[in-house]
Amino acid sequence: DGTFVYTGFKPAWVIQKPTDVTQNWQIHDTKRDGYNPKNDNLSSNSTSAENTRTTDTLSSFDADGFTVTPYSSDAFINYTGRTMVAWCFKAGGAAVANTDGSVASQVSANVAGGFSIVEYTGVASGTVGHGLNAPPELIITKQPGVVSYWQTYAAPLGKDKLLQLNSNGAEISIANYWGTNPPTATVFGLSTNSGHNPASGLNIAYCFHSVTGFSKIGSYTGTGANMTVDVGFEPAFVMIKNTSSTASWHIFDNKRTAANPSTEALFPNESSAAADYNTVFEFTSTGFNNKVTSTSLNSNGSNYIYLAFA
Repeated sequence: DGTFVYTGFKPAWVIQKPTDVTQNWQIHDTKRDGYNPKNDNLSSNSTSAENTRTTDTLSSFDADGFTVTPYSSDAFINYTGRTMVAWCFKAGGAAVANTDGSVASQVSANVAGGFSIVEYTGVASGTVGHGLNAPPELIITKQPGVVSYWQTYAAPLGKDKLLQLNSNGAEISIANYWGTNPPTATVFGLSTNSGHNPASGLNIAYCFHSVTGFSKIGSYTGTGANMTVDVGFEPAFVMIKNTSSTASWHIFDNKRTAANPSTEALFPNESSAAADYNTVFEFTSTGFNNKVTSTSLNSNGSNYIYLAFA
C-alpha cells in the first residue's frame, strides 16, 4: 500500500534518501508539482532533468505530511524494509506572482521561517524577487527541465563565487555570477554567465536566510583538531561543505541515530549509503562539536560553509 508520513504541517519541499543502500536522492516540491503532484522528482547527486514517475514516488502533499506510492520491485522511496530519511520544509502555500525584480517570478514563501521556493524564466541579466524579508544567504538553483548543474550561492563566499550541490568540487570564481550586486531583502541577481539563468529556460530556486533560534547559515575555518561551532541553538540538521578543496557535501541530523552524538552522514552529491563518523561529530546545546580532521569537515586552514536548523 501507499505510505503516509506524518510531519505535523503541509510540506512544500521534501528531500528523501534511503540511508542503507546506494540510491539516488528524490526531491519534490509543490511549485513544480503543484498541490496535485505530477511526481516530478529531481536528484541532487545528478545533473539530470526531472523524472516524471507514476510509481515509487511522492504521490501527494497532505495537510499534515505526505504520501508515497505503493511499493514495487523498483521502489526508490517505499521499498519494503528499506531505511528512509525525509527532510521536509514548509513554504507559503500556493505560489503567488512576484514583480519585485526585473524578471517576474512565482513564489511560495515562508517569511517567518526564512525559506522560499521561486520559479522564473531566465533572461540575459536582471533580478528575481524571492518573497522573503531579508537577503537570502543560501540559494540553490536548478533548471529542472534539462540536464543542468545545481548552482549554489552562499553569502560567506559572495556574489562572485558558486558551489554545485551535485559536485564535490571546491568553490568556482566567476565575476558577478550572482549579479552585479549581492542579494537584497527583495531580490537576487542573474547574469549572462549564470548556469542558473538560461535564456527562456525555466528555473527553480530554493532560498534561505538565517532566523534567530531557528536556522543559521554561516562559515568556519578548519583547525585539524577538536573545534566547536556556535550556531545559537541545538541543531536537528546540519549540512557542511568544504569550499576550499574537493570534498563531498555532508548532512547530519538527530533522527537517524538514537542519541547524541549524531554521527551518521549522508552526501547530497552522492548516491551512496550513509557513513558513520563514530562519535567524532556531535550536536551540542549551542551548535556542533567537530573532532573530525578530514578534508570534508575540519582540515586545518580550509574554509567551510554550513546550514543548520534547530
